[in-house]
Amino acid sequence: MTGLVPFGIRLARLLELRGLPSLDPETTVDDTLLRRLGPELGLHTADLFLFAGLEVPEDLAPAQLEHRLRVKRLLWSAGRLDPAAFARVRGFVRELPARPVRRDRPFPDDGDDATPGVVLRRLLANRNIRMDSQVLMVLGGGPYVSTSTYWMATAGRIPLADRFVNPIARLIGISVGELAALLGIEAAEIPWGQPHPLLPELVDLAWALRRLDDEQVLATREFIEVCSAP
Repeated sequence: MTGLVPFGIRLARLLELRGLPSLDPETTVDDTLLRRLGPELGLHTADLFLFAGLEVPEDLAPAQLEHRLRVKRLLWSAGRLDPAAFARVRGFVRELPARPVRRDRPFPDDGDDATPGVVLRRLLANRNIRMDSQVLMVLGGGPYVSTSTYWMATAGRIPLADRFVNPIARLIGISVGELAALLGIEAAEIPWGQPHPLLPELVDLAWALRRLDDEQVLATREFIEVCSAP
């Protein structure tokens, strides 16, 4: 898989999709610009840094967890709750105290060159979600394939087909068209016959969970278990 098209070109494509005036091609893509564009475009600023192929500043980075697998399990479990129980979980997470994000390594820290597939993985990691085919299938309408197949697609070992892009787009809450523009690829939206009834809420929860430390993630898991009890 080839590297990323220059960010200015990809950003111009997004602005064109939205019918907005393009930026001056000579505009320097830096911290100031990205922090301004995030709110203006309704996108998470931390995600924009990833699209630009840059390190995410510490104040915008997700919490550094010892067990990142737990977050995807929280989403899996929360996605099985009824709407009332889910709302209780969302309220619980919202009320958890904000703790400083302390990292001893930068984000992203995968050491890979930025490509469209790598950025997709990093967008999930920006929510402390590790790639998981079951989560992407049940919560994002992804194909019935193994997790290793997703890894191969995002590593460029097999084509990054629409069926892999669509579920990730749904789980991170960015439309397929806009995600494709920001990645500099072509991707078409695949109709999802039975979308998850709580998908918008799960997208919101995933973003909220990214700030939690290991202790808070465990507390949330225990609360979900209480809410799941008959």
